[in-house]
Amino acid sequence: MLRFFGAASLIMFATTHILAQQSDAARVAVIRFEDKTGTKNFGYMPESLQDAITKSMHRRFEFIEVDPKAVEPVVAQVRKKNKGVITPKEAAEICRLANIDILIYGNFTFEEAQNKIFINTEISLGSTDKFRKIDPTENRVDATIFRAADKVAGDIVLEITKVAQEQQKAKGEAAAVETKKGKTQLEKTEKTKTWADINWVFSSTLGITTRLASHPNTHEPVSPTINIDGVYRVKGRIHVGGFATFQTLKSESRNSPYEAFLDYGALGAYGGYYFDLSSHWRWTTNLGMGYYVGSLNLGMSGCANPGGCMPNPDVKTGKSTVYNPFFLIRTGIHFMVFSFLAVGLEADYRMLYDSKPVHIGGGMLSISYVF
Repeated sequence: MLRFFGAASLIMFATTHILAQQSDAARVAVIRFEDKTGTKNFGYMPESLQDAITKSMHRRFEFIEVDPKAVEPVVAQVRKKNKGVITPKEAAEICRLANIDILIYGNFTFEEAQNKIFINTEISLGSTDKFRKIDPTENRVDATIFRAADKVAGDIVLEITKVAQEQQKAKGEAAAVETKKGKTQLEKTEKTKTWADINWVFSSTLGITTRLASHPNTHEPVSPTINIDGVYRVKGRIHVGGFATFQTLKSESRNSPYEAFLDYGALGAYGGYYFDLSSHWRWTTNLGMGYYVGSLNLGMSGCANPGGCMPNPDVKTGKSTVYNPFFLIRTGIHFMVFSFLAVGLEADYRMLYDSKPVHIGGGMLSISYVF
């Protein structure tokens, strides 16, 4: 009886240890390579590559193999959204949607003039900034063609070995951890979003502005401003979108009893080119134009002159409405705090067009929802 309980305890301990190891092991998927040869002569190649890569990986590494059939629908869905192309951004999205730590995929082409096949392999570690592209493997289309899959598998094993070494280095360990079977255990990767994964950015901004090049006889107090905007990435780093801004401008005369208020709101469209300085830092530039509607109120107030100020009978006080073009130039630096949230500092220049254009400059704090 004691022997029975002892054996059972040993089995339970071993099972728990294995499950604990597996929970830390990377989930790896090797999907079928895309045939871009334009012929029907290489129908065997996708399965041959997939089989050779999977077997080589299992001989060298300890990991959790994800059934490619479970991943293919996700791949098809992501391909469809990007006209059949898988870039590092799409590969990272596949990893997130299918809960994969390492995705191995690629394609192969045929060069008839050289009678060669070229096999291109790419590896995603779950994030756009964690992406590997292996030099193409080329092979003549002759009796040696069947060795091409083994060449590709060998190159992939070398690259994944580097990944394992980098994982251990990041943990402060000297070498990759090997299991009792003499295999290197691949660990889970952090599947975080980077700016390169972001298509939409919606921002609200609060800041202060002041009128530029004001007259020496006037005082221009600093004014608060509220802004809302949204942009969409149309291609690469090019973004387009729209904006809305609200502000009250005040101008006080230094030697007369007059003061002016301009309450305005502006709507417009803008486009910009964004520079991704790193996975979490982005520099934005935008140029926009639209229209503003404002209520201009000219009235009387106290005068800074100790002797007092006399009103000018030629100056008409009261309210009027203005409706004119609006121009905006904005630039800023932004940091992605979470995969859905970013904060930033921005500076902008505005011109309110009129018979005498009003030039405004300011700085703002922004908070953005990104996806």
